[in-house]
Amino acid sequence: METNDLPPRVPDLPASAPRPRVVVGVADTDESDKAVRWGAEHAARTGGSLHLVHAFVWPLMNVDVDPVPGVAGSGLRSAAETLMLHAVQHAHEIAPDVPVTSQIVEGRGADVLLAASREADVLAVGSRGLGRFLSMVMGSTSLALGRRADCPVVVVRGDEATDGPIGVAYEGSDLGTQALRRAGELAALYGAEVHVVIGVATPLSEHPRILETARRLIHEGHPDVTVELADGSAAHDAKSLVRLSEGVRALVVAARGEGAVSASSQTGAVVQYAHTPIWIERPLRRR
Repeated sequence: METNDLPPRVPDLPASAPRPRVVVGVADTDESDKAVRWGAEHAARTGGSLHLVHAFVWPLMNVDVDPVPGVAGSGLRSAAETLMLHAVQHAHEIAPDVPVTSQIVEGRGADVLLAASREADVLAVGSRGLGRFLSMVMGSTSLALGRRADCPVVVVRGDEATDGPIGVAYEGSDLGTQALRRAGELAALYGAEVHVVIGVATPLSEHPRILETARRLIHEGHPDVTVELADGSAAHDAKSLVRLSEGVRALVVAARGEGAVSASSQTGAVVQYAHTPIWIERPLRRR
């Protein structure tokens, strides 16, 4: 994938301000490659740094990871090192000016990335994480992160570089307000509009008030961002959110809290079937 033709929208940060830290989980999958590309571009647009992490699970399974005697470059540990080298190179191709670091950590994917989330401003993973078979055996990494991470989680699905608006699912809660503001921030970074989706149980008479509330919240930080209702906006269920994800650059949803993201939940269904990156807004960490 070539870099976007538009110049990065790097915010004006004070010289002493910490740079945003984008962490990406790396695995040997096409979905992971998409996550690396998304993370590199997001780091470039935010003026941040990129940290790539690979969870080296094989020692937990008592598998021999050492090289075959006399065969240079063989063995699972060597393969992991090669995987990370290629991921770093790929990130530099997408965003040459972004500082990139990498790390191989022994452990399960979810455990390793949850630990990494403590020092991250956003954590991105491919939609399969450990891969199809290991996900069935060990659980979905992306859903575990959506439940418990200490920062927002982006599950990179579909076309990670599509144009279009930022979609956001409206909720009348503190985390829903946080999701609206996040959608405004992303729209400003990417030069996009915000399209708001409202729940099916909300009367049509309430839609103008909700749209005005969304505009007010988003315009507090980003007054130039256009905020509109999404087509078919009264459709805040998993199926309609998946349908909405076609043609948007990203879809922002609120995780609500511990335990609210599971394979059977609305957010979990969107994570598994959406056509675009899903930004799961998590409760803010206590400082």
